[in-house]
Amino acid sequence: MLATVQSPPLVPLPPDMDWKSLREGAQVRLRDVRDSFAPEARTVAETDLSVARALQRVVQDHHRDLLIVGSSRHARNGRVRIGKRTRQLLCNFECALAVAPRGLHARPHVDLRRIAVGYDGGPESTSALTLAASIASAAGAELHVCAVVDDRFPRIAVFSASIAGEWDDVIDQEVNRARGWSIAAAKRTGTDAHVEVLRGRPADALLAVSERVDLLVIGSRRWGPATRLLLGSTGEAVMHDAACAVLAVPRPPAQ
Repeated sequence: MLATVQSPPLVPLPPDMDWKSLREGAQVRLRDVRDSFAPEARTVAETDLSVARALQRVVQDHHRDLLIVGSSRHARNGRVRIGKRTRQLLCNFECALAVAPRGLHARPHVDLRRIAVGYDGGPESTSALTLAASIASAAGAELHVCAVVDDRFPRIAVFSASIAGEWDDVIDQEVNRARGWSIAAAKRTGTDAHVEVLRGRPADALLAVSERVDLLVIGSRRWGPATRLLLGSTGEAVMHDAACAVLAVPRPPAQ
C-alpha cells in the first residue's frame, strides 16, 4: 500500500489554487508512483494536520505490519536520518518501522543480499531476529547475527594493571557467553546464519555493521509498553547515521 498525507494549508492559498485541487494533485502523483513502481499496490490519501497521526491511522485502519519511510532531507547521501515526523512515530507506534537511506531511489539496483540483526539475548532482540530471519529467507539473503559486548573500561573504576587484566578476562568471558547464546538463537530460526560478536560501544559497532549490509534490523528498548516501538540510545544513534536501511521492531507482547 502506498500512502500520502496532505496537510490543510495554514495560510490563505493564491487565487488560482484551492484545497481540493491540492488534494487531487497529491492523489495523481501517488497513482503515478504506483504505476511506475508497484502497479498492484493499493493507494490511500489521508488528510491531517499531523502527518505522524495520519500514518498511524493508516497502519491501524488497514492492518499494516510494516511502515517504510524515507530519511530526512538533511541526511547525508546514502545515510539514514530520521526527521521530526518519524520521531513522532517512535513513542506509540504499533508496527515495525523501516527507514530508507537518502538517495536510495538513485541507485540502479536495490537488492537485499546481506541482512544483519543486532542481538543481545533479550525478548526485544529475539523479535528482531525472528523478523530478520523471515525476510532473509524470503529474499534469499545472507543473515548476520551481531552481538555486541561493551568492553569500555568503567570510568568510575580506579585504573591499574591488575584491574585492567581482570577486566579483559571478564570481557573475554562475556564474549564467549554472547557467542554461545547467539549461535543457539540463530539455530532456532532454521536459517544458515553467520554469527559474530563485536566489541566496543554498541552504537558504534552496529553503525560499522551497517556499512557492509543492505538492511540492519534492531529491536526496541527493554522497557515501555508492550507491542510499541520504542528506541533506546543505541537505536536512536543507528537511526541517525546508518549506512543502510534500518528496520526497527516493536516490543513483543508481554508473556
